[in-house]
Amino acid sequence: MGDNRSQFSWMGGLLACAALFFLGRSFFPSLLKTILTIAAIGMLLIVAIIAVFVIRALQKSNTPEAQAKKERDGILAKGRSNLVQLRSMTMSIKNEQVRAASEEVCGAVDSILKTLKSQPEDIPAVRQFFNYYLPTMGKILTKFVKVEQSGVPMGDMADNALSCLGDIKKAMERQYANLFEDDMLDLSVEMEALSIAVRRDGLIPDEGFEMGEPINLTL
Repeated sequence: MGDNRSQFSWMGGLLACAALFFLGRSFFPSLLKTILTIAAIGMLLIVAIIAVFVIRALQKSNTPEAQAKKERDGILAKGRSNLVQLRSMTMSIKNEQVRAASEEVCGAVDSILKTLKSQPEDIPAVRQFFNYYLPTMGKILTKFVKVEQSGVPMGDMADNALSCLGDIKKAMERQYANLFEDDMLDLSVEMEALSIAVRRDGLIPDEGFEMGEPINLTL
């Protein structure tokens, strides 16, 4: 009942406006013309004000500061996404020691990300660090889970994985400490040494190796 009354009210209002328009055009053409002119000017002013606000918003979003913030936010978001992937892979590991070591590394990554959230100015400096260690860890875990699930003899793979995960954890802990000491890690030597170790131990295969599920851990 209320809806019907509302509809009749709208229809009555529209009919009244239409009647006033035609009456004004017939008996007060000059007054109607003036009202329409004022209304048109008002609409133009409203459109102009909206355009000014839109232009200012676009200009603010294109400033170097805004672009830098957008890049930092993207790096942090990607780091969080990578951590979720690594933790999901960790849950698939049956070996308790390897799983525990991987969980410790993930905890160190989480500490770094939480600190970067409160210290966003340090995010660009950590990008190269994450770009190497997170994909390397992802490949190690992927290879380990693949062999573990295949049922073939593991050999020394568990010990090798523990050793490499230990090295990654130490690197993460040093990077975390550096966030409070305003110091930069010299990554080149450490990355080369870890690359040699994981390839020697068969934890990262040749270039043709596919990681199975589409995992992209590069920031």
